[in-house]
Amino acid sequence: MAKVILAGGPSFSLTDPSLHVSLGLLYLAGTLREAGHDVKIVDCHRLTSWDADRHELIVHEDKLEPCDVLGLSAVTPNIDAASQLAKVWPAKYKVVGGPHVTYILDGPHDRFKTRKYFQGFDYMMVGECERTLVDFCNSADTGKIDHNIQGLCFFIENLLWKNPAPPFPEVDTLPPPAYDLWEGAFHKGGLLVKTFGGKAIDKAERTVGSLFTARGCPYGCYFCADARTKLREETFDQIEHEVKTLASLGVTSLRIWDDTITIKEKRCRQLADLFYDYGMIWKGWSRVNLTNPELFRYLASKGCTEMGFGVEHGSARMLKAMNKGTTPEANELGIKLCQDAGVLARSYLIIGFPGETHESIEEMQQWLDNVRPNAASLHIFQPYPGSDVWKYPDKFSVTLPEDAFSKMWEFDDNNPSTFVLDLPTMTRQELFEERQRLLAWITSTISLRAVNA
Repeated sequence: MAKVILAGGPSFSLTDPSLHVSLGLLYLAGTLREAGHDVKIVDCHRLTSWDADRHELIVHEDKLEPCDVLGLSAVTPNIDAASQLAKVWPAKYKVVGGPHVTYILDGPHDRFKTRKYFQGFDYMMVGECERTLVDFCNSADTGKIDHNIQGLCFFIENLLWKNPAPPFPEVDTLPPPAYDLWEGAFHKGGLLVKTFGGKAIDKAERTVGSLFTARGCPYGCYFCADARTKLREETFDQIEHEVKTLASLGVTSLRIWDDTITIKEKRCRQLADLFYDYGMIWKGWSRVNLTNPELFRYLASKGCTEMGFGVEHGSARMLKAMNKGTTPEANELGIKLCQDAGVLARSYLIIGFPGETHESIEEMQQWLDNVRPNAASLHIFQPYPGSDVWKYPDKFSVTLPEDAFSKMWEFDDNNPSTFVLDLPTMTRQELFEERQRLLAWITSTISLRAVNA
């Protein structure tokens, strides 16, 4: 039995990191525990702090617990922080997985597949790692690592050895996420809504849990690393077990992290019934082309209080450039139908995708002014690994700089020098100024919760 510690890379840019439960770690922990390993999940934010003046991560080494296997999950903006943790953690084997590792090592750019981008780690894992990590820990328990494990990658001197990723796991066969192992329990807050069913809600007293009912997204947006992936659904027995477990841990509201919970209307109604039966209010994500008014009224009656929409832009030209598959008119209709059903509608917006101009940003503002969603989050586009812009920059008339990763690690949307791309149509300074102007307008005219919420 290997002693395993799992953690995510610190993300101090989040307004409240405690609300962002890592479902990936919970699934890994559940699978490892079923395989007989001693597994623990730790909150990386308890082990680190952020020095804003010096703009650097501080690792509290006295809080790092020795273990056989350290498993860190990282996305591109926090891979550097994860690396800093790994360098000083007293673990026999240090492993990193997550989207960053998968999309870099499976991606087209060999210049980023070098040891310097994975410092502190003995091994990397690509793909969804439930099976890979169990096999690795089984191997570690013998005292000798099997280097032929599917999905396992490592460097020999400066040469990358990469085993093919295993097939995606069938999610309807996986053990449940180990919610009981989440360090620090679940936290309160994270809701926009103040009433439900005509009754006031103290949103600060609602404990929030996170849930996947399915993995994958069949749509083809060019800005997204998870585009065109197979939809894989958990069974209702699995989902009910997870909701029941969360309820037993004091959770009374849910964040459903499926890319598009409304993608199958009948299933969505059944899910809403299940959440309602356990006294949950909940929020999810949808697309504007999946907005049946009857469905939204039904969801509202069954505890859905907020729906997020990847609107992305108010310009038809920019939506086409992103391969979003929607129009400004469809976006408006979807938001209105949601609001008419009594569900708060939140718009997620991207500024700075290749092709952006002053005129297209003005179109976005006009769309917001006409539609008035209940809330809006405005994000600077960055070409994250796995996205089409990352994989095929020439197609979008942009260049990936050699310091692309460091800019993503240091990203500060108040500092134009940390923007990754130089657009042919706008300078970084111009984009920064437009973003500041539009953000100020959104804050004063609509509403704005934290950009990273």
